[in-house]
Amino acid sequence: MQEQDEPFYRLDADGRLSWTAEGLRTYRKRLARFGIRIEAIKTFEDYRTAMQLSARVLVEDTLEQLAERARGKPWRELLVAVFIGDAEAIAKARRRFETRQKLRVVGSRHAGSIAGDSV
Repeated sequence: MQEQDEPFYRLDADGRLSWTAEGLRTYRKRLARFGIRIEAIKTFEDYRTAMQLSARVLVEDTLEQLAERARGKPWRELLVAVFIGDAEAIAKARRRFETRQKLRVVGSRHAGSIAGDSV
């Protein structure tokens, strides 16, 4: 059951997991960030669970950071709707965003014609 190609850990015949030096370097900080001690991971199932938990939090962190950067942007509502995955909210946000874009274009043309009239 030993996985020869896995650089981060080894599995013995009983399914016990042991970390390689590279695995310890790679995962110790990542897992500690989520309150998981790498020494507590004893089986492949433990490893898989730890990876799923830490990945979920990394994705949530990334989404929160993106949403924060989008604050005040006209496409923020659409971004949030996509993250939530609600088709109706996505459609509504898309319509509102497209309407804002059209109004901005019309507003730009109107401002240009007013400036042109005054010259």
